[in-house]
Amino acid sequence: MDDRYMFLLVIPPSLVIILKIVNNLIIRRRRSWKVPVPPGPWKLPIIGSIHHLVLGSHSQSPHRGLRELSEKYGALMHLQLGEVSTVVISSREAAKEVLKTHDGVFAYRPHLPPADLMIYGSTDITMSPIGHHWKLLRKICSLQMLNGQRVRSFQSLREKEVSSLITYLSHKAISSSPLSVNLSHKLYTTIFSITTKAAFGENYKAQEELLLASEEILKIVEDRSICEMFPSQKWLLVVTGMKGKIENIHNKIDRVLEKIIGAFGDQEEGDEPQCLLSALLNLKQEGHITKDHVKAVMLDMILGGTETSSITIEWAMTQMMKNPRVLKKAQTEIREVVFNSNKGCDDNTINETTLQELKYLKAVVKETLRLHPSAPLLIPRECTQTCEINGYTIPIGTRVLVNAWAIGRDPNYWNLAEEFLPERFLESDIDYMGFNFKYIPFGSGKRICPGMLFGVASVEILLANLLCFFDWKLPSGITPETLDMAETLGTTMKRKSNLLLIPTSYNSPSSLDN
Repeated sequence: MDDRYMFLLVIPPSLVIILKIVNNLIIRRRRSWKVPVPPGPWKLPIIGSIHHLVLGSHSQSPHRGLRELSEKYGALMHLQLGEVSTVVISSREAAKEVLKTHDGVFAYRPHLPPADLMIYGSTDITMSPIGHHWKLLRKICSLQMLNGQRVRSFQSLREKEVSSLITYLSHKAISSSPLSVNLSHKLYTTIFSITTKAAFGENYKAQEELLLASEEILKIVEDRSICEMFPSQKWLLVVTGMKGKIENIHNKIDRVLEKIIGAFGDQEEGDEPQCLLSALLNLKQEGHITKDHVKAVMLDMILGGTETSSITIEWAMTQMMKNPRVLKKAQTEIREVVFNSNKGCDDNTINETTLQELKYLKAVVKETLRLHPSAPLLIPRECTQTCEINGYTIPIGTRVLVNAWAIGRDPNYWNLAEEFLPERFLESDIDYMGFNFKYIPFGSGKRICPGMLFGVASVEILLANLLCFFDWKLPSGITPETLDMAETLGTTMKRKSNLLLIPTSYNSPSSLDN
């Protein structure tokens, strides 16, 4: 063989892969030269703009790094994240263009290989494409669990689970030497119980197994970003070990879901569905969906309905411990309504009819979601046809991230934007529905979070009871000024460390009189 060609036999396989990626990027770049995309930072071969988010001053939470970059390059900014051409939205005006004006163009989700492995080929509500399947699942979830009437019907379930938490905390509070409580963990397990019992029935089987499996899934979800930046390179899922981890936890959760479905039993024909799972199984019997579709929606309820709500309560308590004025004002309002008016309290828990009178509490929740939206970049969208926004062309296939966190802290829209001031919402008509694009913690448009009403109801009733029946202290050595406010690096904006607080039971004036 001619020596000139011998080197071809010894090229490392990795170099072949790298050359393939570079070639793909060159072709894509040549195509993109033909259209004016939004401005953005300079790029490197293969990784594109990734280094701007992991090096230097931007090596922090993605939403913070993206805000810093957008302050330099604009509220409509382009990044090349590996293979993925990405546009980041960081203003109310640009968000309105994506979420309302061109909602149909941007209502699709990008193809994410890890999600395919975990969520039955991305056939759930969150990730499935807009179409008949998506509309059918969203409709049945709304009818059986997520609309206003159904949310109110779960009042007794929420109050029962909240009562269990209050009882647990009361035992801790009466100890001779009260110890700190891992409030993060207790909030998660309480919200998990509310959500899953509403979705699968109050007596569903394998609750403990499902809880443990869900916690494993959430750990995996936060560790998949590199694979999503190079979606065509399937080998990355293997060499990073992600494929094996996802398949392992998927098989584990699948066995638990099978157990729940199997124990649920077949409904008699004509029976009215009693929960979301029974309605889904009816659809399966009628041939509209498969068992995997049922499991995918069950996962949606577990992942989307639990962590986000518990995170919100966690941050609300964190902010109030850091701002004692707000804590005292919220507690005063609740206790005046509950104790002074002799109403709104059943079996040592607040009932939900009282919540409508708690204007300041509702403002606390809104302000928490302004500063700490559970999904700070919302869920990624994908442009399905080339369109123009603010004079720039967004090519088909572009991934779009809406930085709801940055918009919620923009001083152009909010006075004292970094301050925790619930009062700003007392005289405001801003709600969660996504019509005011400076406040979109649940998104907007076709893809607005379907579980919004269910989640807010759980947050408000839990928070009201925590504030009414207990006074709260920070552990020894921690002050409001030194309280850790660090966030995790991931899709959701959790506290980096668990929130540990010391509860002491509050003695109401009426109880002292007795």
